[in-house]
Amino acid sequence: MKREQFLAQPEVESFVAWLAANLPTLTFKLRFKSSKFVPGGLQADVRGFEQVLKHYRWKASWQDTNQSSVDSQTWAETQRSLGQLREWLTSAVNLGDEQQALQACLQILRWGGVRGAIPFLHRLAAKGELSSYLQKMAGLMSLDGDNDLNDLDAISVERFDAGLTKIHALLDASGSPIYDSRVGAAIGMLYSLFRQQWTGIGKPLLAFPSGGARGSQIRNPGAFLNGLAAPQFTSISYETWARWQVRLGWIIQPLLERTGWFAEHGALPARCHAFEASLFMLGYDLRCFGGTPKVAVSVVAKQESERDSTGWVPTGNTFNQVIKDYLEFRRNGGQQDKASFIDWLSTHRPISRTTAQSYCFAFSMQEFDLFDRSLKELERIVAGGKDGLCAALSSEVPEPFTLGDERISVCLVDVLITGRAYQRETTGRARVESILSAGYAGTENTANTLLALGRNVGKHFDLLDAKHLPTPLFEQFFRDCTLDA
Repeated sequence: MKREQFLAQPEVESFVAWLAANLPTLTFKLRFKSSKFVPGGLQADVRGFEQVLKHYRWKASWQDTNQSSVDSQTWAETQRSLGQLREWLTSAVNLGDEQQALQACLQILRWGGVRGAIPFLHRLAAKGELSSYLQKMAGLMSLDGDNDLNDLDAISVERFDAGLTKIHALLDASGSPIYDSRVGAAIGMLYSLFRQQWTGIGKPLLAFPSGGARGSQIRNPGAFLNGLAAPQFTSISYETWARWQVRLGWIIQPLLERTGWFAEHGALPARCHAFEASLFMLGYDLRCFGGTPKVAVSVVAKQESERDSTGWVPTGNTFNQVIKDYLEFRRNGGQQDKASFIDWLSTHRPISRTTAQSYCFAFSMQEFDLFDRSLKELERIVAGGKDGLCAALSSEVPEPFTLGDERISVCLVDVLITGRAYQRETTGRARVESILSAGYAGTENTANTLLALGRNVGKHFDLLDAKHLPTPLFEQFFRDCTLDA
């Protein structure tokens, strides 16, 4: 489907018209907890979508080519900061300078507080393919071209996550939006409100995806009465996520063309990013829209939802054993994909396919991105210790961990939670209760699952000692990390 076809659909036309009519009058209650990204928190009552941008907050820092720190927090500061990153990335990609393109990408991730894409970016750069891949994706994701959504497929889109959406958006000159969990949550909530008022017929056409927050915030419109549930990033394909970034851009452009919103910020691409930044603020916690959250119907439902929502409960697995299994699989000629490994694992180990699939929790791009690793990298990761941690993170030294806004890097966060719990408490019961009271898990069983993975991963990388207490490497790696529920 191309841009004109997409926008010509009656429901899309109606949604754009609804946004134009309703966004100026909607009211929002912004309530941000104090965090690394929003020091001191934020409390503001706002009327009108355009006014949200005045309250934009994202405290971030990155290093330019001179190793000077570029800091930002307000939208004006962020605009300037991203302008520098955009210029650096665009110049490097156009020149085919792989190392500069890689460094620009890594600093974009640093600005965004995400790191999952780092191994993927290193792999492309090492093969001399990073610039060409980004150029190819730029053509496929442009909002102004004759591109077709169907060209964003499993072959063309090799990876997509909360970091890569930022890279692709910054390289794009047409105003393609950064599409992370907060942006997806906000546009999904607006669409849910539209559907409640729309008199048309048919099933919902626009299933905007989103993802879980690292705290107790709500980022799924389906959590509210009469709300439409958003597909979660963990359950959709890379190419699906990329297509939604394009669709959102296609919606924002005509909406801004028929209004004067954000005119003071420049031409249409800059206005598109101002719109996206406003969605970003609203998507922090969808309770800002004033809706009524549903009441949990059972403890079982709460347990099942934790892994995709507010807690830090992983899918249970024995990390150090399953990575050894994967290394054996690869040494025996196994293909570098999840399906093949699950087939092998369920055949060579006394476990079901369902269990084998859950054992791959740490292999995803949101965790350690293990399926595409070289044998040399895998051997280092399996060996563990400080060098194994460096290999897992694709870094020469274990750079301090960044605790971002998304619910990602669950394995490492569980190490942090576990280490701190063992520091504070002397009994298993006390540790479980501390995890429950902090909101990291909802039941005793899930708290124990969290602790089990934290111990396993922590000891494997020498972040925890034999008694599960933090090591000097733990303190170095997790310095300045604070968790909130």
